Amino acid sequence: MMDDNHITSPPKDGVWIKGLFLEGAGWDKKSACLVEASPMQLNCPLPTIHFKPTEAKKKSGKGMYSCPCYYFPNRAGATGRASYVVAVDLKAGAVNADHWVKRGTAILMSLDH
Repeated sequence: MMDDNHITSPPKDGVWIKGLFLEGAGWDKKSACLVEASPMQLNCPLPTIHFKPTEAKKKSGKGMYSCPCYYFPNRAGATGRASYVVAVDLKAGAVNADHWVKRGTAILMSLDH
């Protein structure tokens, strides 16, 4: 995760992605990890993420949540098509990954249906 003020050029590998949202959790910028969402907060903007290509997906490490990323809030897909895109490893924070699974925590690319 990056603060947009520190991004001055394209990454050597991969791409910067901004404009994503968390549903079912909040984001602690200082610790760069998931936290409980504020009361009445349906979604939370995520800072810019650096996506890098890898040869093979390794299993998420301890303290990490493999967060699903969807095109739309309707996870089945707004037009009946699958909405799932990719899993993004995020630091689980003070709780384990199962906590975020039970919360249904996901990254959304769009807030529109």
